[in-house]
Amino acid sequence: MSDNHKLLNNPHKTAAGYAHEIKNPITAVRGLLQLLANPDLPALKRSLYTEIAIEELDRANGLLYEMVHNNPPANRQETTNMKEAITKTTLLFEQAIQSKNLQLETFFAGNFNVQIPKQQLAQVLANILKNAIEASRANGRITISAYTERQFGIISIKDNGPGISPEALDMLFTPYFTTKRTGTGLGLSICQSIIHEANGQITVHSEFDAGTEFIVKLPIC
Repeated sequence: MSDNHKLLNNPHKTAAGYAHEIKNPITAVRGLLQLLANPDLPALKRSLYTEIAIEELDRANGLLYEMVHNNPPANRQETTNMKEAITKTTLLFEQAIQSKNLQLETFFAGNFNVQIPKQQLAQVLANILKNAIEASRANGRITISAYTERQFGIISIKDNGPGISPEALDMLFTPYFTTKRTGTGLGLSICQSIIHEANGQITVHSEFDAGTEFIVKLPIC
């Protein structure tokens, strides 16, 4: 198998892919530290933010170990609680959401587990939510919904930003394709690779000046 073919199928197992994914928890921890600097922060939230920051640093450390030792984790049959994963991801980006004065709405139709390792689902949700925040205008709205459909759990993350052009939409999951001036073009290709390895699907719908919706579909345990 050629190196290019390996990249297209496993972009998160390349050095550039690891570098991109290590940046996400570092950015998240920076935002949590900004929130923790508030002296009026309630003790319960202070404890929660600290716990999540430690988890994110552990995740970055694990990614570094995999990269240095060329030892990506084997596909494991692990389960993750969908509601817990989404809740933690929204807390990671609370500072970024506040800074743009965004309205975040979450809807959970039941509480269920999906067949994917916790850290991998965290990577996917962080990439998609980060993109939604960046795409949203100030005072915009992001809606996250989780529900079941037959034997699958569904996560929808929708923003009301400017949308994605049809040309860009066709290339969205291609490694190194990006519409951002400082983007790497690896985030969404990594998401797709992770979801496919978990026997799921990821799709995107977008309308000009009406927003973008990412839909992640994963097997229910």
